[in-house]
Amino acid sequence: MGLKRAGFMLLIFSGIFLNVGCSYMVKNDQQKFYSKSQHGEDKFLVVQGYNIHYVEAGEGQPLLLIPGAFSTYRHWNRVIPYLSKYYKLFCIDYLGAGDSDKPRSGFGYTIEEQADLIVKMIETLQILKVQILGVSYGGAIALNLAARYPEKVGKVISIEGNGISSNKHQKISYGPMEDLLRFPLIGEIPIGVIRSGLADKFVTKSVMGKAWEDLNETERKQVRKIISQSNRTASRISWFHISRTLKTSRDFSEHAKTISIPILYLYGENSNYQGMAKANATFLKTHLSNVEIVSFPDGIHDLQLQKPKDVASLILEFLAKTRTHEENAFNANNPTTVSE
Repeated sequence: MGLKRAGFMLLIFSGIFLNVGCSYMVKNDQQKFYSKSQHGEDKFLVVQGYNIHYVEAGEGQPLLLIPGAFSTYRHWNRVIPYLSKYYKLFCIDYLGAGDSDKPRSGFGYTIEEQADLIVKMIETLQILKVQILGVSYGGAIALNLAARYPEKVGKVISIEGNGISSNKHQKISYGPMEDLLRFPLIGEIPIGVIRSGLADKFVTKSVMGKAWEDLNETERKQVRKIISQSNRTASRISWFHISRTLKTSRDFSEHAKTISIPILYLYGENSNYQGMAKANATFLKTHLSNVEIVSFPDGIHDLQLQKPKDVASLILEFLAKTRTHEENAFNANNPTTVSE
């Protein structure tokens, strides 16, 4: 009798989570957003028939922010207040994340597909050249943009950006989760659990790793809210494809060797992907002349969540320094004659 009851309850809960997991919007034609942005203004742009959600904040030169795998623009919430004082931020939900469309077919969520779509977005916004900041999957997209669309990109900051396929350390595996997400019905159940909020504490601690203990109570609440709100818009198809992106994306390492624009590459030595990050840093330093590498001895993968002030300070210093270099070069090539 007890086994029957347990089986019945399991069936009920599985049905509930299955329903929750399937309830996301594939096409957000009404351009609704899950929750109002904490910083800036929620906006949408239709690019190649897709509804792309982004948050615009601040004034100044444009700076595009691309979140990591399975994340929304909210993963930048702790750095936005620092950066928006000096730059006009475009914090995007890339296709498949947050309130942007989540196509079930016709889009593979590869690094190069996301980069191509973002270029179209930049053109639609009539931005001639943009600085780009990305983390993890977003950091790979940022590097891909620098390699394949140098005329569109001013400078790049990549926080543990991956995707250089010739790197033997590019072996990010999401284990059983990736295997579960492969299947249409079974895969919707873990997504339902994530969307329900029941896994928020576990996911938050998993993302923060060793850094969790160093956060005070206010910081913990901030980070948990960011991850909780991001989890509410999870979707099986996009998460599955993103989890396989290092297998499905094209190798752009040869293109990467030609990057001439300034790059700042940040990584944490306590990151779960430290081997990958160090190998990418070495690759960039070996092949490029205009790259700066900064590592944090106690840093995790998502440095923007762990050390927002330090990360923002490095970014602002890097952008200001390279801007000064550009101005000096321009002045040298365009001397002004002063008449008395």
